[in-house]
Amino acid sequence: MRDDRAGTMRDDRAVSTTVNYVLGLSIAFLLIAGLFLAGGDFVQDQRETSVETELRVIGEQFAADMESADRLAQTTENGTVVVERSAPSRVSGTGYTVAIEGGDDPRLVLTAHDPDVEVTAQFSNRTAVQPTRISGGSIQVTETGGQLVLERRDQ
Repeated sequence: MRDDRAGTMRDDRAVSTTVNYVLGLSIAFLLIAGLFLAGGDFVQDQRETSVETELRVIGEQFAADMESADRLAQTTENGTVVVERSAPSRVSGTGYTVAIEGGDDPRLVLTAHDPDVEVTAQFSNRTAVQPTRISGGSIQVTETGGQLVLERRDQ
């Protein structure tokens, strides 16, 4: 104890224990919050990579189906061409859409909704392709009226 002013005694021994306790908790909280922030970004990056990889695989499969339907349409006269593909309706827990874009040089564009990821898959064709946008899942490619049409197939 020390004497601040004549006749006044001040006891500040317990203050240092309380201050040390509060400072220790504050530092621990900041460290844990930093770990959560860093870990959250890592998990989000891994999820985006997973979604992109799955969309790329599905896109390549759908592009191969478009090319198969195109080859069959070239060799079939007055017949019906139908190529079916089973695919998941969700990738890494999120929905996606499949679109055919590009006019004379068509391409498949697969877009996930959460996180926002877009993947493009090219395919070659001689048969005209109808521009389409459908939700992800099992599909079928049909040749109708000289055009390839991508449709959602209900299972």
